Amino acid sequence: MQVSIDDARRFATDVLTRLSIPADIAADVADHLIESDRVGYSSHGLSILPNYRRVLAAGFVTPNGRPERVVDRGALLAYDGHSGFGQHVGKIVMEDAIARVREHGQCVVTLRHSHHLGRMGHYGEMVAEQGFVLLAFTNVVNRPPIVAPFGGREARLTTNPLCFAGPLPGGRPPFVVDIATSAIAVNKARVLAENGREAPTGSVIDADGQPTTDPNVLFTEPPGALLPFGAHKGYALGLVAELLAGVLSGGGTIHPDNPRNGVAHNNMFALVLDPQVDFNATLAGSGQLSRLFAELPAAGSFTARAISRRIRGEQSRTPSDHDRAARFGAQAICGSRGGVRRGVGDGALDPLFSAAWR
Repeated sequence: MQVSIDDARRFATDVLTRLSIPADIAADVADHLIESDRVGYSSHGLSILPNYRRVLAAGFVTPNGRPERVVDRGALLAYDGHSGFGQHVGKIVMEDAIARVREHGQCVVTLRHSHHLGRMGHYGEMVAEQGFVLLAFTNVVNRPPIVAPFGGREARLTTNPLCFAGPLPGGRPPFVVDIATSAIAVNKARVLAENGREAPTGSVIDADGQPTTDPNVLFTEPPGALLPFGAHKGYALGLVAELLAGVLSGGGTIHPDNPRNGVAHNNMFALVLDPQVDFNATLAGSGQLSRLFAELPAAGSFTARAISRRIRGEQSRTPSDHDRAARFGAQAICGSRGGVRRGVGDGALDPLFSAAWR
C-alpha cells in the first residue's frame, strides 16, 4: 500500500491527538516517526504507534509531558522529561542545546525521565545541519534488560544507543552514526519477528544461552537476549552509556533495584559543540576530510556503513548516503511524484489505523 507522506503525517497526528495528546506534541511525534520511515528505519516509524497507545493506556507516558530545565549553568544544561513523549522532549532539549552552542561554542546537556526518544540520528541531523557536532549516549531504563554481557548467557543491559553527527563538505548529507550497542536494536528484532525474518547471525541467543537466528526468542518466557555488537567492545560502550546517561543525568541505570515496568524510558548525555569556536576548524570545510571521503569509494563495499548494508545486499559509499537515498526514494514513492494520495477518511490508512487502536 502506497501512502503519501502528507497523508501519513495527518494519520499519525490524528491518532495521537485522539489519545488526548496536545497538538504540538502530536505533531513533533508524527514528524519524527514519518522521517524514520522515510530514511528506512521502520522499526522507529509508524509501526510503533500501537505500542505507544498501550503505554498511554497503562499510564507510563504523560500525554502532555514537557521538558523542564533543572540545571542552567550557561554551557551546562540538565532537563527532566517528566515521562513525556521523547520525540517532543528530545527536540526541545536539542534546540536549546543548539542555541547555547551559538552563545558559548559548546554545550553539555543531560536529560532524564523521557519516554522513548526515537531515532537518535534525528537529533544528530538537527545538530549537523547547523554546522555543529553531536556526541550522545543514551541508556534505557524502566524495562527488563534485553542485552547479555560479553560472555554471558542472560540479559543484564539494554540496547543503549550512541550517536555521533557532524557536517560534511561538498554538499553531502551530514555524517551520522546512530547505533545500538547491541548487535541489533530491539525494535529491529520486533520488526524481523513480525515479518517472519531471521535475525543476523551472532545477534541473538535463546533462553539457554545458545546462538540462534530466530528473533522470536526475545519475546517468549523465559526470554532470550540480544548480544552486544563487537563482543567486548559493544559491551564496554553499553556500560559507558549507563554511566554517562544514567548516572550523570540522575535518571538511573538498569540496576535491578530500579523500576522495571516494561516500558522503555530514556536518559541522555550529550556534548554539542561548534568545531570552529572550539578548535578553529570546521568539519565541512576541512580539506583533509574531503580527501578522506574521496578515497572511500576505492574501498568498495567495505566502507564503515557499507559493511552493514552489504549484509542486506546493498552498497553505500558513505555512512549517510543510504539515508539520503532512502529519503529520496520515499519522496518519490510516497510523496508528490506519484504516490497514492488518499486521505485518512477514505480507507488508505485504515489497516494501520485499526492496528494502532487495537
